[in-house]
Amino acid sequence: MNIVMLDSAQLTGEADFPDINLNKYGWQQFLSLDEGEIEERCWRADIVISAKTPVTSNIINNAFKLKLIIAAGDSTGHIDHAAAAARDIPVVNVAGEQGDTAESTRQICQQVCEQINQWLNSQDISQT
Repeated sequence: MNIVMLDSAQLTGEADFPDINLNKYGWQQFLSLDEGEIEERCWRADIVISAKTPVTSNIINNAFKLKLIIAAGDSTGHIDHAAAAARDIPVVNVAGEQGDTAESTRQICQQVCEQINQWLNSQDISQT
């Protein structure tokens, strides 16, 4: 399972994500990425997390393993919902949190991992 956080610098303070319920997974976390780097970092991700970086149809269509997109914050407007829906990829967000304070960033990190764990459980993915 490969997880990519595209833009943790968009959140205030340190974005410290807790562990998820898998014994083996890769987590890449970037402060920010140039437009040309985003597709390169996402192409083999199973889960993409973005606070504000656009997740375009091109990114979604070229990420052949992509199964889940998470908006790390209240808005999902930066994600191409039509492209995600065309591939049956759910888009979820952390409702009510903006990441504009250290406390809301902490809550976003916690809730993002809770969303991933809920999705893993719903997919009955082995947690060993």
